Amino acid sequence: MIYLGVLLAGVAPVNGAAPMPASSAKAEPVAAGAADPQRDDEILVVGKSYGRGVGKTVTPLKDTPNTITVVDREQIEAQNLFTLEDALTATNGITVNGVGSEDPSFLSRGFAINNYLIDGVPTLSVNFPSAVPDLFFYDRLEVLRGPAGLFSGSGNPAGSINLVRKRPLDTARMQASAGYGSYDNLRLELDVSTPVGGVAALRAGVMAQDQNQFFDTAHRNRLDAFAVGTLEIGSRTTLTAGANYDRFRPAVQSGLPGYAGGADGSDGRLLDVRRSTYLGADWNRFDAKTWSGFVELAHRVSDRWTLRATGLYTDVDRVDVYSYIGAQPVTPANRGLTNQIAYRGDSKQQTRSFDVNGIGSFPLFGRDQTLILGADYQASAGTSYFTRLSNYARIDVFNPVSPAEPPLDPYGPLPPYPVQGTAGICTPVQTPAQCVTQVYGGSVTHLEQYGLYGQMRLSPLAGLTLIGGGRLTWFDTDTRTVLPTPGARTGYTIDNRFTPYAGLVWDVTRHLNLYASYADSFTPQAQPVGRQRGDGGRIEPMVGEQFEAGSKVSLMHDRLLLSAAAYQITQRNRLFNDPVDANLYYQLGKVRARGIELEATGEILPGWRINGGYSYTRTKLLEDINPALEGTSLVPVIPRHMGKLFTNYAPTNGMLAGASIGGGLTVFGATSGGTRSSIAANGTRVLSTLVRQGSYAVLDLRAGYKLTEQLGVSINVNNVLDRTYYARIFSTARGNYYGSPRTVFATLRYTLG
Repeated sequence: MIYLGVLLAGVAPVNGAAPMPASSAKAEPVAAGAADPQRDDEILVVGKSYGRGVGKTVTPLKDTPNTITVVDREQIEAQNLFTLEDALTATNGITVNGVGSEDPSFLSRGFAINNYLIDGVPTLSVNFPSAVPDLFFYDRLEVLRGPAGLFSGSGNPAGSINLVRKRPLDTARMQASAGYGSYDNLRLELDVSTPVGGVAALRAGVMAQDQNQFFDTAHRNRLDAFAVGTLEIGSRTTLTAGANYDRFRPAVQSGLPGYAGGADGSDGRLLDVRRSTYLGADWNRFDAKTWSGFVELAHRVSDRWTLRATGLYTDVDRVDVYSYIGAQPVTPANRGLTNQIAYRGDSKQQTRSFDVNGIGSFPLFGRDQTLILGADYQASAGTSYFTRLSNYARIDVFNPVSPAEPPLDPYGPLPPYPVQGTAGICTPVQTPAQCVTQVYGGSVTHLEQYGLYGQMRLSPLAGLTLIGGGRLTWFDTDTRTVLPTPGARTGYTIDNRFTPYAGLVWDVTRHLNLYASYADSFTPQAQPVGRQRGDGGRIEPMVGEQFEAGSKVSLMHDRLLLSAAAYQITQRNRLFNDPVDANLYYQLGKVRARGIELEATGEILPGWRINGGYSYTRTKLLEDINPALEGTSLVPVIPRHMGKLFTNYAPTNGMLAGASIGGGLTVFGATSGGTRSSIAANGTRVLSTLVRQGSYAVLDLRAGYKLTEQLGVSINVNNVLDRTYYARIFSTARGNYYGSPRTVFATLRYTLG
């Protein structure tokens, strides 16, 4: 059964978008510091969640003047959303792209999301070199779209993603599952929670997954484990601590190239080859080990005020070894025979985050008003070593054969290497044309960011809420080259950067409201190496601002939430290098994104759940160093029209009780990637790297049945119609990936408690 949840916790509450819903298995009373206790019976979100509420506020989802999507544990399990990439692929308004097969980018409203939070605490631990998180550790994820500066600091005006951890439950519970499907995909999970002595509780779990991929030779293997415990210290204080371990070993690649554009200026096009085509090597590999831990102390000062302090730490050790074709389109001259590049990267990173905040309410105008005050800190320290051996072998994209693995050393020079397939004889003294030499290097990078933030929700009149907030941010980063020759430190600092937020919510009726909001963001930019600003000024961060207006309505006895929003984002201060003088750059770029987003979340009827929506996105280059590009799309890989829907019907009584049936539908409009043909300054034509894909739709289906109260079985069939399409496109150079063929996955799940 689906229950009405209460928003106790942590959305990525950026720029005043109050945190998202932590739906509970039962409706819980409003916690200390609730935004408006008089409204605690209104809809927040529908769904099951077994974790405690965490985060910064308790504001209902309906009353947040921003667009927010929640993917909870029920949807994660119903759709088999194993990773963050899986979940965001299913999330309305999000486009997944990226050249690296295991390093996707998540695009929202025309920009890449680079703000992440865990339990409402901003963190740098999810960005590279971290592997894409598995959702086994998390109870739900919460996606806010639009600038995320207030509670996250610097970042693109795309939005933020908050991952909410699993936490101990109030009662003993054990869940075990075993799943098996296409391409020998085996996944095993065990998740156990138990109270300890009335004042403590413990939850722990382990997961293992091993699978082939539909690409030739590609394989993935993952092992995860977590433990988290809580301890009640008196009646007002709770200590929570936990740790995660993730070991991820997939094959990696850089995708398929396309056909280069014609000498007549015509566009390029995507390859029509087998979906299983793999242009890496059978020794391509990636090994990432991640340890993370957290400690949280929450203290209820009074019935109105709560203090919370949280610290996070993550350690990542990652090694990439792979072969790829680089930026080499298929041309009439090469006929698909292209050069391979061998690469090895050794990356290590430690991240630290800390957040302390106070949340409470106070009476004014005859109503309770809400105030949030806090401070946060983020830091990372990392080392990166690499080596690259270019053109060491050749491969035919239409009939690929894996090259042999060459020696690779990112920490020092190696002798020249004979190109595979030639008679090259290499000596340290002389390098014939059939020999290649690796390049290598290393660097050390530190980043530190901290800030002070505050937000107030003020209701001067019944039905009207004014929201205002702001943040002061200090940002500092530096990088030092250590190989092959030690170099000087380079970096930049931003002090006292103010990020404002403002919003208004007007309750037209108890169930319907209208809202408007303004959000700001800034994105630091490094000084281009060896260049100076053309007007002699200092480099400034990119600045983005968003205006959003919309409406939210709750229906079906507050079990269904509908929302509609329109927005405009502009970003200025984008960098461009001078096309003539290599010593100069300019900050004159300006872009704009406009769009509409419609969403539905909840139950249409008892047991019939729906999550999904439609998004319209239009991006435009307003000012560019090349006037010919002004008016063109900023990010054409984001479709102008996108729709995503998941629905599941699980009747709670009658003849069909215990059964469930559902499915998902994804519809993408036409997209493109790359650049058009142009005429260079010397009069020669630059070939087009543009690839295009028409609109497509992908249908998924699922069914389940409870064999007993504890034991259930389900089966998911993705891409039921076996539609052939590209899930990611980049350009004729590389980075184009087919979507998965039809797959079947069956799950047996046992739950006790």
